[in-house]
Amino acid sequence: MTEDNLDVSKWIRYALADYNAAVNMARLHNPVPIEIVCYHCQQAAEKILKAYVIAKKETYIKTHDLVTLLNQCKQHSPDFDKCAKSCMKLTTYASLSRYPSYVEITGDQMKQALKAVLSIVTFIVPHFAEMGYVIDFQDDQANEYYYDEESSNE
Repeated sequence: MTEDNLDVSKWIRYALADYNAAVNMARLHNPVPIEIVCYHCQQAAEKILKAYVIAKKETYIKTHDLVTLLNQCKQHSPDFDKCAKSCMKLTTYASLSRYPSYVEITGDQMKQALKAVLSIVTFIVPHFAEMGYVIDFQDDQANEYYYDEESSNE
């Protein structure tokens, strides 16, 4: 494995760890730490987008703005536009959920964040596979607790 591949693999591993942390906190904690779940959703999306840019032999833009990172990904594959709404939803959680705030994040917003990150990850994993990366990701954790039709507005 080359050093570049190792970097990409590390970024993917960290992204999926953030995803799993968000899902597990949403499922197992009572009360659910909604803000922290949303933060991990944003972080998972940010890291998986940055991994894609690195895999394309580019330097990612140092930002937490997922739309900016998405635009960088779209330079290599215009179909990334399918993730635009999800990126817009998650970008706000880079700072809003990170520090105490007067803005309350609701359970429905958390469900939307989980759905958004799942859509980004499931969209991008096949792109990595096309580049030869083996990713062990199953979205079987996407259960009815947070991924139901009533909570989807996308």
